[in-house]
Amino acid sequence: MNQQQAEQLFLEYFRSKGQGFDCPDFSVLGLEPVLRHYRKGEYLFRQGEPAPKLFFLATGLVRYASVSPEGKEFTQAFIAAPSISGSTRAMVRQSEALFSIEVLEPVICLEFEWLPFYNQMKQQPGFLETYVAILEALFIMKEERESAFVKLSAEQRYLQFLEQDGHLADRIPLQQIASYIGITPVALSRIRKKLKS
Repeated sequence: MNQQQAEQLFLEYFRSKGQGFDCPDFSVLGLEPVLRHYRKGEYLFRQGEPAPKLFFLATGLVRYASVSPEGKEFTQAFIAAPSISGSTRAMVRQSEALFSIEVLEPVICLEFEWLPFYNQMKQQPGFLETYVAILEALFIMKEERESAFVKLSAEQRYLQFLEQDGHLADRIPLQQIASYIGITPVALSRIRKKLKS
């Protein structure tokens, strides 16, 4: 995939959100992204590092992961292309990231410096409204995930994962799925065995 194809996919992704974004050509946006390729196992950025960029994933799959002071790793989210990715906190506050983004499948992405991206959005209401709608969907997903940890059993959380992200299940290692739903790989194996019987 080349730069032009990735930019076209970016336009299609934003149009698909149906919030008034109607841009005939990427050049009209006045943005200058960099096309980057990441291999499996690389990171878009790591926890504790500055993360001033917004990423548009044209291909691939990534995992948001954080590590506790004791060294325990937690999986926060899985994001599959096409989608936007990044740390809103790190971009807006120009601060370090609270999590890492690990590449699970090779990624081709457009990287945008956040401040120019934000300034261009402000010039085009349809662009800004669509970005806000994308963020709203992400925040709703985050709220629902937090609620699930309080209200659902581990088995129910696994079933919810299959319902919402089942299309990704075969692409993600089981230990990372276990981490995502807050249990050990052994506990996940028991749940999977129970559900099969």
